Amino acid sequence: RSSTVASLDTDSTKSSGQSNSNSDTCAEFRVKYVGAIEKLKCNESKNLEGPLDLINYIDVAQQDGKLPFVPGEEEFIMGVSKYGIKVSTSDQYDVLHRHALYLIVRMVCYDDGLGAGKSLLALKTTDAASEECSLWVYQCNSLEQAQAICKVLSTAFDSVLMSEKS
Repeated sequence: RSSTVASLDTDSTKSSGQSNSNSDTCAEFRVKYVGAIEKLKCNESKNLEGPLDLINYIDVAQQDGKLPFVPGEEEFIMGVSKYGIKVSTSDQYDVLHRHALYLIVRMVCYDDGLGAGKSLLALKTTDAASEECSLWVYQCNSLEQAQAICKVLSTAFDSVLMSEKS
């Protein structure tokens, strides 16, 4: 399954995407939560650098039963802004996850391979001390939606990088 379509490597100095002036805006997407693999030691997850490494790791975790293949029924709102990603219940009353922008190491979206046209969005995050990494997996309605999330996130990175330079 080599259908990696969009990937964001936050170590690069400039990700692809146009920065826009209203960078405080938050783009919202409806996603489903598949699961997470939390608290991986970062030195152990060094082999999870490239997009394909992440995809393969998630595949194996699903086959080993550590991650489900399909998410629960509940839809969540994923808000993406220059502060990072917030995943909350559809009434936006409860926050499921917060991923600060500066702790997001990589984002990959790809077809889930189950034939229903759904895509998975995988986030690799680290903790402030860079000792532990986590993988967060969400299901998107389509590849277009997953790519749009990656694009908004890369724009958020660009706007933060631009404001630091000026």
